[in-house]
Amino acid sequence: MSNSISITYPTGCETSLKINYAIEMSESLQTISCSVDCERYPLWLQLRSFDVFSVKDHGTYTVLFNEVNNSKNLDTSLFIDLVYASIMKAERLKCA
Repeated sequence: MSNSISITYPTGCETSLKINYAIEMSESLQTISCSVDCERYPLWLQLRSFDVFSVKDHGTYTVLFNEVNNSKNLDTSLFIDLVYASIMKAERLKCA
């Protein structure tokens, strides 16, 4: 993984999780591969690594539904959404 960000979840939590990520483009399909890097994983986090897919159309990215990411508990799904939004903001990529 080539980049990393820190995410605090849930809001107000004292510790943050380091997320290593890599972005790949294949024509108009964007894949962000993420891996959580920490010594102690929160109990609610049911995925240690995940991919988020989006489609680029006219300079704007639209995230695609990924059943694997949303088949876990609600906190894991919300965390993945927050990671995606944070990465897109850090990379200055426009979301729909």
